[in-house]
Amino acid sequence: MGGPKARGFTLIEVVVVIGVMAIISSLMLANFPRFNKQISVEREASKLALSLRKAQSYALAVREFNPAFNDDPFCVSPPVKFPGYGIFFKISDPARYFNYGDVNCDKYYGDPMIEEAVEIINIEGNVKFFKIKGYDAAICSGGCDLDELSILYIRPGPTIVIKGNGISYNFIEIYLRSSDGAVSKKVVVRSTGQVSIE
Repeated sequence: MGGPKARGFTLIEVVVVIGVMAIISSLMLANFPRFNKQISVEREASKLALSLRKAQSYALAVREFNPAFNDDPFCVSPPVKFPGYGIFFKISDPARYFNYGDVNCDKYYGDPMIEEAVEIINIEGNVKFFKIKGYDAAICSGGCDLDELSILYIRPGPTIVIKGNGISYNFIEIYLRSSDGAVSKKVVVRSTGQVSIE
């Protein structure tokens, strides 16, 4: 006569489950600002790595900078039509960096006579780069702080020229951080072409 009894939740079980969910929600909300900052810094570090790859692909693809410039692959008579491409940073301008074409063949950005910028990349989400360190065994084995930095890809290799403050380096570290300094990331670029985010 009696079949299996249907069993439901008791009031105590429902209250316990709601209490656990409330505790988990409050912990998540308490950590949300830090989580949001961490996501912003990681996104900007990834965007920087992507910008470096974009400059490299421009150099490898022999992207035309200006059809009116000279078609000179040996950089004898700049400005050249098919330059190397790179990224330029300045510590005094920590909220943006430049993708540029080295049309004057000086392996650096900023010729006052010719505008070399292809794209200005703004750093978003209250993230800024705050430190650039260059490393070279002969000059700065422990790392030198740099005021500005150029990473240039020159075809056909591409050869990678890393220069800061007028000196060439084997690898560099670019540090990004949130506005309050709570979260930071480091982007490492080597003269071999390796780009890593740490």
